[in-house]
Amino acid sequence: MAFATFFLQNCAQPPLNWGDYKTTFADNFKDELKRDHVVGAAYAVFDDKDVIWHDSYGFANKSTNEQASFTTKFLIGSVTKVFTAVAILQMHEKSIIHIDSSVSFYLPEFAIHQRFKDSKPITIRDVLTHHAGLPSDIFIHKFAEKPPYFSEIMNHLNKQYTCFPVGEIKSYSNIGYALLGIIIERTSGMTYQAYVENNILSPLHMEHSGFYLSTEIKNDISYAYNMESEESVELPIFDVPAGAIYSTVEDMSKFGKAFLNNGNPILKPETIELMFDIQNKEIRLDLLDKSAICFNLKNKAGELGRVLEHGGATMYHRAELYIAPDAKIGGIMLSNSPQGVKNAWKLNEQFMVEYIKQHAIDVKPNTIPEKSFDFTSIKDKILKSYVGDYVMPGMNCEFQWKHDNIYATIQDNSFYVLPKDDHSFVAAKRYVGFMFKSKDYHFFLEEMNGEKLFIQAMPWGDLSIIGQQITKKPIPQNWEQRIGKYEIVNLRANEVQMIKDIEIIQKNGLLVLKYRFNPFANAAEAAEMALDIIDNNTAFTLGLGRGGGEGVVFYQDDTSNTEFFEYYGLKCKLIK
Repeated sequence: MAFATFFLQNCAQPPLNWGDYKTTFADNFKDELKRDHVVGAAYAVFDDKDVIWHDSYGFANKSTNEQASFTTKFLIGSVTKVFTAVAILQMHEKSIIHIDSSVSFYLPEFAIHQRFKDSKPITIRDVLTHHAGLPSDIFIHKFAEKPPYFSEIMNHLNKQYTCFPVGEIKSYSNIGYALLGIIIERTSGMTYQAYVENNILSPLHMEHSGFYLSTEIKNDISYAYNMESEESVELPIFDVPAGAIYSTVEDMSKFGKAFLNNGNPILKPETIELMFDIQNKEIRLDLLDKSAICFNLKNKAGELGRVLEHGGATMYHRAELYIAPDAKIGGIMLSNSPQGVKNAWKLNEQFMVEYIKQHAIDVKPNTIPEKSFDFTSIKDKILKSYVGDYVMPGMNCEFQWKHDNIYATIQDNSFYVLPKDDHSFVAAKRYVGFMFKSKDYHFFLEEMNGEKLFIQAMPWGDLSIIGQQITKKPIPQNWEQRIGKYEIVNLRANEVQMIKDIEIIQKNGLLVLKYRFNPFANAAEAAEMALDIIDNNTAFTLGLGRGGGEGVVFYQDDTSNTEFFEYYGLKCKLIK
């Protein structure tokens, strides 16, 4: 809606010249940062030759009045994954590795429990695109003053189970990129950090970038600020190849330009095209999502052609990187505040679009890869077969049959699901015998891969699975005895507790793992994970995508004769 309003306002006014446009955009951008209580941010737009425009807002250190700037160092969080992917592709170019070879070929000790007997081996490409079915994260030592060396993650992975069959669905995995870092070390004979410094940072002259591995250097980067704009301390991350790099807007512009310049020193043009190519055309459960290697492929700003994006978040710092290779333009935004990149989309959807219009840059048509997705006709569906219970990671819902229509209840909000056209549905409320349809909420009911799914059409055009139909099972007695509150017992001193208020509860006939996230976490405040109980000691979280299929495994500690369960590497004990 904000973009539509912006567009209409500009249609109603005489066109601004480029200088006036930049001034107006910069002022409006800063006004939004102020409204979002951002303490400091820096941002730039670049082409294949130079930085087109850069600006900054607020403070790198509020207590000393140090201004944020083009050269302020920020943590870039998960944008680190792009560096990890580049390192893998460099070695692919040199035939040191092949991305379609299995991970276990390079790491014979990799022995995660594959619980889908028909699944194919996990390849490096699967990990690069988040389609390997690996667990999504590790919460033990995640942010700590002195986390263990990241290669220890292998010991954790080898005790885990896969969450999905390889290639079935995109499921974002931080721990997968840590695995890629181990492959880089094993095949290069260098530490991950040394490899990235020698083969990416140094060739691009990114002289003010490096790795945040210790709080000893916290004064060398921008201070961190929480949601209340209070000064906070960033702790180093355990899974280094997934999120440990710090950089500046100046350096990240050099990195971004490398993807636009055919003469760049880090990857060959054909390798960049491989990286940018859509990888999941045939994966139906991904719906309309388009995944390149590491990047998300977006086309909201169609005038730019392809737009590849990756965001990043640490405890408090935030980052957003955009690359539009067809228009040979890109953008970067870095911030020291949780809301810091909330309006970063305007860099590509507004500023970059206006730039190519003002400068008459010709973008070839039909560069955006299509991903067709056809829904079956409603008349070919037996709608009553969709009645039942639905789950997704963090959410449970129920479909009933009332007044000859489906009646959905999602987290205490109930509405009818009425046909809108031949394929889609709309939310509706019944009042004195009449159905009043919503104009905002559109849905699909579809069966894919043998699963009945409840799918929402998002306002910006994407589709999102919000429910997977399940069949409830009786809850075994020994699992009922595990209902109660739990505490984490394996956290070290000076280590962040990622989740708290952990409970196992019974809700709507399901056993549910319930907890709240640490307030800094880039996630919903609370989660309710319905459990699929497999045997006396093992269950998996229900639902598709990130957070689904994660193991909840109970075991008896022989030393203390106490029962614990492990989840995301956390060891939890019943307290009442």
